[in-house]
Amino acid sequence: MFRSVNSFLNMIFKSSQGAKRGFENKQRRYKKDFTPSYVFLLKDLDNKEQQIFEATVYYLCTIAALKKEYQKDILDILNEAVSANKKHPERSLYIQKMLQEKKLI
Repeated sequence: MFRSVNSFLNMIFKSSQGAKRGFENKQRRYKKDFTPSYVFLLKDLDNKEQQIFEATVYYLCTIAALKKEYQKDILDILNEAVSANKKHPERSLYIQKMLQEKKLI
């Protein structure tokens, strides 16, 4: 009987170890394939509509203020957008205003 209890316990713990490994592999894959949410907003920085552009800048600045790990990347993107908006100086001014409002510069 002792032998069957050991085999039963081995069966239980081995299956839980397998489940644990499967969970860890899934998490590792998730971290590897994870795309930050701000990346999906970047296409709207070039939108012709001013309201969409302003909303995008607002959300990017909010994300940068709240998530320190994304802050440097977002600030680099917004600084690049400021220098690229020579045709629309009001957009550059809006970006600078939002950066100051969120205390990012």
